[in-house]
Amino acid sequence: MPMSSRRTSLRTRAAVFAAASLAAAGLGVGTAAPASADVHRGVAGCFAWSWGDGNTSVTVYWSNRCNNKRKLNIKYSLGWTTKSYTAVVGANGKGHKKFQTASIVSITDGGRA
Repeated sequence: MPMSSRRTSLRTRAAVFAAASLAAAGLGVGTAAPASADVHRGVAGCFAWSWGDGNTSVTVYWSNRCNNKRKLNIKYSLGWTTKSYTAVVGANGKGHKKFQTASIVSITDGGRA
């Protein structure tokens, strides 16, 4: 076998091996677990609350830890405007609310209902 043919063959094998390695590495990256979203937790008066950062929506979960009916105030942003949502939650009650394309600005205890 001529020397130039042998070099070409080695180069071809090296190129095929490199391409296969990159493809396998790419497959490994594709099967990795997605990055976890941040979860926000807190307490506002009688309420314990939490929400996780979502791609298209945010769901806020809450629990009234007091023995009386309370109002929960959630202020959220829709890009250029801010809106509010109020929930009346019974004693020791729990609940949740899904907000589409929103980000949470604040959560406060609105007092007795």
